[in-house]
Amino acid sequence: MKLLFYLFIGILLFSGCFKGKFLGGPNYFENDFENYSILEDLLLPANQFWSFTQLTRTENSIQLDSVTVFSGNKSLRFNALKSSDEIVSKASIAKQNMSFKEGETVRLSARYFIQGTDSLDWLFLMDLEEQTAIGAGPGMRLAMVNNQLRIEYKFNEKDITQAIGQETDFPRNEWVELVWEVKLSQKKRGSVKLWQNGQLIIDVKNKRTLPKDVLYFLQGTKGMYSSCEIGITANSKMNDLTLYVDAIKFEKVN
Repeated sequence: MKLLFYLFIGILLFSGCFKGKFLGGPNYFENDFENYSILEDLLLPANQFWSFTQLTRTENSIQLDSVTVFSGNKSLRFNALKSSDEIVSKASIAKQNMSFKEGETVRLSARYFIQGTDSLDWLFLMDLEEQTAIGAGPGMRLAMVNNQLRIEYKFNEKDITQAIGQETDFPRNEWVELVWEVKLSQKKRGSVKLWQNGQLIIDVKNKRTLPKDVLYFLQGTKGMYSSCEIGITANSKMNDLTLYVDAIKFEKVN
């Protein structure tokens, strides 16, 4: 019994170190890709800018682009082959060690340009996640189904879709402004709003928007999100894809 007691105390102390680390991050990050020449310029040590990229196929790529831009002279171009039953095809970039906590409202905004008109069911464009000691854990993400955006949970909650009869398609081959706002709650006190080109297409209240409490040593964090990911966070199984992202901002708004 005494051994179990000390083991439990050790777990709490260990987990407290992780909690302090994750809670101490910034709650604002903005990037328009103007001051960089190559992708590696975005990935400096100690999370000064971005934290890491995900390229799950050798043919996938992320590059700075100076042809298709929203503003200024640069955007970020993502190329990914379609996903398969064996491999989820990703071409994305993530910012970790941020700090968006229970009761706060986080806003993620970016301009997206999806090239082509091919069907792309279950394409994922933006993830807001609970960071663990390695990688990221349960969270929420923007998904495209029938060329319309929805919110998909990575934990046990139903997808949030656009109101029936009021759905708005995602424009192709042009820049589209996405603004995603989430009030964070582990109980059904949260809310989710999504604007597409200034039009409010999702507006729901009384939602759980954070995973429920779990032991830190298993999950890494509690009551917060600390990882924001953009690009092709998971491609559709239907078609290869090229898209561009510009003018991103992650911020706490209240």
